[in-house]
Amino acid sequence: MRYRRLGRTELQVSLLGVGCGYLAVLDRAEGERLLARALELGINYFDGRYGDSSTKLRPLLARQRERCVVVSKTHETTAAAALRRVDEDLTELASDYIDIYLLRTYTRDMLRQHLAPGGAMEGLERARARGKVRHVGLSGHGDLTVLAEGIASRRVDVVLFPLNVVRREALEVLIPIAQAHDVGLAVMKPVSVGAIPAAVALPWLANQPIHTMVPGVSCLEQLEANVTALERTTLSLSAAEEAEVARWRRRLDGETCRICDEICGPVCPAGIYISGLVHHDVWFNLYRHRGLAAFLASPWAPWAKQGLLAHFERRLATLEACTHCGACEQRCPYGLPIRTMIDGMLADHPALIAALRERAWHDTYRDAPSPYA
Repeated sequence: MRYRRLGRTELQVSLLGVGCGYLAVLDRAEGERLLARALELGINYFDGRYGDSSTKLRPLLARQRERCVVVSKTHETTAAAALRRVDEDLTELASDYIDIYLLRTYTRDMLRQHLAPGGAMEGLERARARGKVRHVGLSGHGDLTVLAEGIASRRVDVVLFPLNVVRREALEVLIPIAQAHDVGLAVMKPVSVGAIPAAVALPWLANQPIHTMVPGVSCLEQLEANVTALERTTLSLSAAEEAEVARWRRRLDGETCRICDEICGPVCPAGIYISGLVHHDVWFNLYRHRGLAAFLASPWAPWAKQGLLAHFERRLATLEACTHCGACEQRCPYGLPIRTMIDGMLADHPALIAALRERAWHDTYRDAPSPYA
C-alpha cells in the first residue's frame, strides 16, 4: 500500500481508503470483518459517518486506534449542533478524538451558514481546541466552486469531493486552490457509484494530484479488487490503459449525473429528486451492479431488509410519476437523456419487487431499529 501526506494535516494516509457509506447496510459481523481486513491490507483511512458505520468501526479502534485515520461529518450548520454531533460520534466510536471532521456543504448557502459567526465551523474549531477533533474540512458532491470558496477562507484542512474518469471538473476548479493552501485532498465517487471498473478507475485516479480515494465497499471481494487495482510496480498508465480510460469516459460521459440538483430539480413538475433517482441511490446501484440473485443473497442488516420493499416500491412510483415533459433535459448542462434513463430503469424494478414480496422481509424484520431513525 502506498501512503501520501494529506496536505497540511501532516497525516500519512493510504492512497486507498474505505468509504463507509455502504457499511451501514451490512449486518454487524460482515461490516466489522470488512474493516478489519482493510487494515490488514494496509488501508488506514476510514471515511464515515453513515448510519451505524461508527459502531462497526469501534472494535477495530479498540485494538488499533493509533493506526487509523478516522473521518466523520455532519450537515449541521450551527456551532452548538456541530459540537453535539462531535460528542455523539466520539461516544459511538468509543474514541477520545476524531482525526478529521467534515461539514457537508452542498450549496453556497450552506457554506455561508457554516462559516458565519456561531456557525458549524466555529463549533468544530472549538472541538479542535479541546482535543476532540484534530483537523476540520468540507465535503460536497455538487458545485465544487462552493468548496473552493470555503478553502479561500483559510479555515479548511481537508476537502472530500468527487473525481473520476468522467467527472473531472475538480482538476480545474478545486485542486489548484487546494494545492495553493496545502489542503488535503480526499476523493469520493472514484468509480462513479460502481459504473467504472476499479481496474480502470483507480489507477487513473492514482495519477492525479490527490492524496487518498475512498470508494464505497459493500463486500470483501470488492475491497480486495480495489487493493489489487493499485498493486502496481509503477503507477503510470500504459498507452493501452490510457486508451481504455478514454473508452470508458466516452461511454459514460453522456449518462453520468453530476449532481447539480439546483439546476434541474426546481423545474420538475412532479417534484422528482432527479440526481437521487438516476445516479446515487445506494440500493439501486447495488442491485444494478450485482444482479437479482446476488443482491438478495447479500448479508444486509436486518433494518435494511425490513425497508427494501418499501424503498423500491417508492422508486417505481417516482419513476412512473415522470411526465416526460423534458424540462429537466432542457436545463441539464451536460445534455443527459434523463427521460430515456428513467424509462430504462422502469424495467429493472418489477422482478426485484416481486422477489422482495415473496421473501416478506418487511414482516420478518418489522421491528428492526434503523440507525437513521
